[in-house]
This record gives sequence, structure tokens and C-alpha cells, in this order.
Amino acid sequence: MVEDPEINAESLPDGTLLINTGLLGAMENEAQLAFVLSHEMAHVLQVHYRREVEETRGSRVGLTIAGVASSLFIGNAGLFLAEVGIASSVNGHQRELENQADRLGLQNVIEHGYDPREGPNFSRIIINRYGNRTTSKLWSNHDSSLIRGSFLTVQLMREYPERQWDAARKNTKAFQNMKDDLGPVKIM
Repeated sequence: MVEDPEINAESLPDGTLLINTGLLGAMENEAQLAFVLSHEMAHVLQVHYRREVEETRGSRVGLTIAGVASSLFIGNAGLFLAEVGIASSVNGHQRELENQADRLGLQNVIEHGYDPREGPNFSRIIINRYGNRTTSKLWSNHDSSLIRGSFLTVQLMREYPERQWDAARKNTKAFQNMKDDLGPVKIM
């Protein structure tokens, strides 16, 4: 756990999960926490960090060479355009990996008996806190929270049309005790 007021979690390539206190403070129930942790574990298990580096290497190298070559003719503008291209390539690939982690996180909470509707509900918490910040396909490595929540809702409807989630686990006494022990948390 990291003392940080931002609603966020992160996975490191070695499997370490960093969970901000702001995230824990914003969570309404254990099923939401299970979804976020499952999403982060999916990044580790699918080796997303290494895949992003390897799968974008060709475009990054090609754009770097093009930027250096074009800088001989158009100066720094060539390098700048190459940097924009690299950012777009890497961020686009990372959005795909984020979407995969969302799908796998959803599957994991279902397999472990949690209410999967809390995944999209967590997107609502983010939207209520930060608004629906639209994300640029060029500059952002995540889709907007509205798109992500909608995607998860559609996934549930498409993949599990007959499922009833009313009996699925949403909260436990242990989670509530953790929230109580955590006390008031600054959330940004």
C-alpha cells in the first residue's frame, strides 16, 4: 500500500502491486477492490510490460530513424513528429493491453464469486470523482472511464446473458474492517 491520495493502483513487472490509499478510500465494496486487483494481476500474468516493449520496438526504432533522417531536412520538427508518432504507437498498444486486463479482471472476479457488476460501477466512481475525461488516442494509454465501464457492461451482457449476480459476493466483514481501520483517507 502506498500513501497517495490519487485513486490508482499499479502493477510492476516483477508482480508487485502498488495500491494507493486514495483507491482504498474510494472503494465502496470488496468486489470493486477484487476487480481492480484482478485487472492489475492480469497485467503481470500476461506479461504486458515486456509485450509492450517488444511489440512496439519495430515502430519505435523505425520512427526514431525517420525522425533523425528528417531532421536533416526540416530540423527539430522531424524529431518532434517522430516523438509524436512513437507516443501514439506506444499508447495505442497500451490501450489494447488495458482492455485485455479489464476483460481478464472481469473473468477472475466471476470465477472467485464476486459480483462482476462492481467493475463497471468502479468506473462510475472514477467518473464522479474526475469527470469523464475524454482520452486522446494520441496521448493517453487508457480509454476514458465511460468507455471502459460501458465495455465491461457490454461484456457482461454478451458473455453471461442468463447469469444472475444477486447472490454473488459484494462485500465482507473483513473488507469493512479494513476500511474502518484505514480511517478517513484523503482522496484526490
